[in-house]
Amino acid sequence: MHVVIGLLTAVAGLIWALVALERAGFRLSSPFALFRRYQWSKKYSRKPLHSLTEPMDVVAVLLLGVAKCEGEISADQKRQLLNIFEQEFQISADEASDLLLASSHLIRNEIYLSDQIDKILEPSLSRFTDSHIQTVDSMLRQVASLESPPNDEQQKLIEGVRRNFGSTAGAQGKWK
Repeated sequence: MHVVIGLLTAVAGLIWALVALERAGFRLSSPFALFRRYQWSKKYSRKPLHSLTEPMDVVAVLLLGVAKCEGEISADQKRQLLNIFEQEFQISADEASDLLLASSHLIRNEIYLSDQIDKILEPSLSRFTDSHIQTVDSMLRQVASLESPPNDEQQKLIEGVRRNFGSTAGAQGKWK
Protein backbone atom coordinates (compact mmCIF):
# COMPACT_ATOMS: atom_id res chain seq x y z
CA MET A 1 0.00 0.00 0.00
CA HIS A 2 2.83 2.38 0.84
CA VAL A 3 4.26 1.80 -2.70
CA VAL A 4 0.97 2.85 -4.35
CA ILE A 5 0.77 5.99 -2.18
CA GLY A 6 4.37 6.83 -3.06
CA LEU A 7 3.67 6.30 -6.78
CA LEU A 8 0.53 8.48 -6.67
CA THR A 9 2.46 11.20 -4.83
CA ALA A 10 5.22 11.09 -7.45
CA VAL A 11 2.73 11.35 -10.34
CA ALA A 12 0.88 14.22 -8.63
CA GLY A 13 4.19 16.01 -8.00
CA LEU A 14 5.22 15.57 -11.64
CA ILE A 15 1.91 16.92 -12.88
CA TRP A 16 2.13 19.88 -10.49
CA ALA A 17 5.68 20.62 -11.71
CA LEU A 18 4.63 20.46 -15.37
CA VAL A 19 1.69 22.79 -14.79
CA ALA A 20 3.95 25.22 -12.91
CA LEU A 21 6.42 25.18 -15.80
CA GLU A 22 3.60 25.84 -18.29
CA ARG A 23 2.42 28.82 -16.22
CA ALA A 24 5.99 30.14 -16.08
CA GLY A 25 6.13 30.19 -19.88
CA PHE A 26 8.01 27.00 -20.66
CA ARG A 27 6.23 25.19 -23.49
CA LEU A 28 6.47 21.47 -23.08
CA SER A 29 5.02 20.75 -26.50
CA SER A 30 7.67 22.72 -28.39
CA PRO A 31 10.27 19.97 -28.76
CA PHE A 32 7.59 17.54 -29.88
CA ALA A 33 5.84 19.92 -32.27
CA LEU A 34 8.96 21.29 -33.95
CA PHE A 35 8.68 19.15 -37.08
CA ARG A 36 4.94 19.79 -37.36
CA ARG A 37 5.51 23.56 -37.04
CA TYR A 38 8.24 23.40 -39.68
CA GLN A 39 5.90 21.62 -42.11
CA TRP A 40 3.12 24.13 -41.40
CA SER A 41 5.36 27.14 -41.97
CA LYS A 42 6.77 25.61 -45.14
CA LYS A 43 3.29 25.08 -46.52
CA TYR A 44 1.62 28.34 -45.50
CA SER A 45 4.43 30.89 -45.59
CA ARG A 46 4.72 30.61 -49.38
CA LYS A 47 3.26 33.22 -51.68
CA PRO A 48 -0.17 32.23 -52.98
CA LEU A 49 1.26 32.63 -56.48
CA HIS A 50 3.74 29.84 -55.73
CA SER A 51 1.05 27.51 -54.38
CA LEU A 52 -1.16 27.14 -57.46
CA THR A 53 -1.82 23.47 -58.21
CA GLU A 54 -4.36 23.65 -61.05
CA PRO A 55 -2.89 23.99 -64.55
CA MET A 56 -5.69 26.31 -65.65
CA ASP A 57 -4.92 28.77 -62.82
CA VAL A 58 -1.20 28.69 -63.58
CA VAL A 59 -1.73 29.28 -67.29
CA ALA A 60 -4.12 32.16 -66.59
CA VAL A 61 -1.47 33.82 -64.40
CA LEU A 62 1.20 33.29 -67.05
CA LEU A 63 -1.01 34.67 -69.83
CA LEU A 64 -1.81 37.76 -67.81
CA GLY A 65 1.88 38.09 -66.92
CA VAL A 66 2.82 38.06 -70.60
CA ALA A 67 0.18 40.70 -71.34
CA LYS A 68 1.40 42.89 -68.45
CA CYS A 69 5.03 42.79 -69.61
CA GLU A 70 4.24 45.78 -71.83
CA GLY A 71 2.70 47.70 -68.92
CA GLU A 72 -0.91 47.79 -67.84
CA ILE A 73 -3.26 45.83 -70.03
CA SER A 74 -5.66 47.66 -72.31
CA ALA A 75 -9.37 47.02 -72.62
CA ASP A 76 -8.77 45.25 -75.92
CA GLN A 77 -6.15 42.97 -74.36
CA LYS A 78 -8.50 42.22 -71.49
CA ARG A 79 -11.31 41.36 -73.89
CA GLN A 80 -9.04 39.07 -75.91
CA LEU A 81 -7.71 37.39 -72.75
CA LEU A 82 -11.28 36.70 -71.67
CA ASN A 83 -12.02 35.23 -75.12
CA ILE A 84 -8.95 32.99 -74.87
CA PHE A 85 -10.02 31.81 -71.42
CA GLU A 86 -13.53 31.01 -72.63
CA GLN A 87 -12.42 29.20 -75.79
CA GLU A 88 -9.38 27.30 -74.56
CA PHE A 89 -10.59 26.40 -71.07
CA GLN A 90 -14.25 25.90 -72.11
CA ILE A 91 -15.59 28.05 -69.28
CA SER A 92 -18.40 30.59 -69.14
CA ALA A 93 -17.90 34.33 -69.44
CA ASP A 94 -18.45 34.79 -65.69
CA GLU A 95 -15.89 32.12 -64.84
CA ALA A 96 -13.44 33.68 -67.30
CA SER A 97 -13.79 37.11 -65.69
CA ASP A 98 -13.39 35.55 -62.24
CA LEU A 99 -10.24 33.78 -63.43
CA LEU A 100 -8.84 37.02 -64.84
CA LEU A 101 -9.65 38.86 -61.62
CA ALA A 102 -8.02 36.18 -59.46
CA SER A 103 -4.94 36.12 -61.70
CA SER A 104 -4.57 39.89 -61.59
CA HIS A 105 -4.88 39.76 -57.80
CA LEU A 106 -2.11 37.16 -57.58
CA ILE A 107 0.38 39.13 -59.68
CA ARG A 108 -0.55 42.64 -58.58
CA ASN A 109 2.73 43.24 -56.71
CA GLU A 110 5.01 41.21 -58.98
CA ILE A 111 7.44 43.13 -61.15
CA TYR A 112 9.38 40.40 -62.97
CA LEU A 113 7.29 37.28 -63.34
CA SER A 114 9.96 35.68 -65.52
CA ASP A 115 12.26 35.33 -62.50
CA GLN A 116 9.66 33.25 -60.64
CA ILE A 117 8.55 30.80 -63.34
CA ASP A 118 10.22 27.85 -61.61
CA LYS A 119 8.39 28.50 -58.35
CA ILE A 120 5.06 29.18 -60.07
CA LEU A 121 5.13 25.98 -62.12
CA GLU A 122 6.63 23.67 -59.48
CA PRO A 123 3.42 22.62 -57.62
CA SER A 124 1.47 21.93 -60.81
CA LEU A 125 4.12 20.77 -63.28
CA SER A 126 3.22 17.09 -63.04
CA ARG A 127 -0.45 17.82 -63.79
CA PHE A 128 0.23 19.30 -67.25
CA THR A 129 -0.40 16.96 -70.17
CA ASP A 130 1.19 16.99 -73.63
CA SER A 131 -1.77 18.81 -75.11
CA HIS A 132 -1.66 21.39 -72.29
CA ILE A 133 2.01 22.09 -72.97
CA GLN A 134 1.45 22.62 -76.69
CA THR A 135 -1.59 24.80 -76.04
CA VAL A 136 0.21 26.89 -73.42
CA ASP A 137 3.02 27.72 -75.81
CA SER A 138 0.64 28.82 -78.57
CA MET A 139 -1.51 30.84 -76.13
CA LEU A 140 1.54 32.63 -74.69
CA ARG A 141 2.74 33.55 -78.19
CA GLN A 142 -0.76 34.70 -79.15
CA VAL A 143 -1.05 36.97 -76.09
CA ALA A 144 2.48 38.32 -76.57
CA SER A 145 1.64 39.50 -80.07
CA LEU A 146 -1.80 41.00 -79.34
CA GLU A 147 -0.87 44.66 -79.83
CA SER A 148 2.76 44.64 -80.95
CA PRO A 149 5.58 42.18 -81.61
CA PRO A 150 6.76 40.42 -78.44
CA ASN A 151 9.31 42.41 -76.44
CA ASP A 152 12.39 41.01 -74.68
CA GLU A 153 10.63 40.48 -71.33
CA GLN A 154 7.78 38.59 -73.00
CA GLN A 155 10.26 36.43 -74.91
CA LYS A 156 12.12 35.72 -71.66
CA LEU A 157 8.89 34.66 -69.95
CA ILE A 158 7.84 32.42 -72.86
CA GLU A 159 11.28 30.80 -73.06
CA GLY A 160 11.30 30.26 -69.28
CA VAL A 161 7.96 28.47 -69.46
CA ARG A 162 9.15 26.35 -72.38
CA ARG A 163 12.38 25.47 -70.54
CA ASN A 164 10.46 24.43 -67.40
CA PHE A 165 8.18 22.14 -69.35
CA GLY A 166 11.19 20.60 -71.05
CA SER A 167 10.55 16.86 -71.06
CA THR A 168 7.42 16.96 -68.90
CA ALA A 169 4.84 14.83 -70.61
CA GLY A 170 1.63 13.23 -69.50
CA ALA A 171 -1.53 11.74 -70.84
CA GLN A 172 -4.11 13.64 -72.82
CA GLY A 173 -6.57 15.54 -70.66
CA LYS A 174 -8.82 18.51 -70.21
CA TRP A 175 -8.03 21.71 -68.32
CA LYS A 176 -10.47 21.06 -65.49
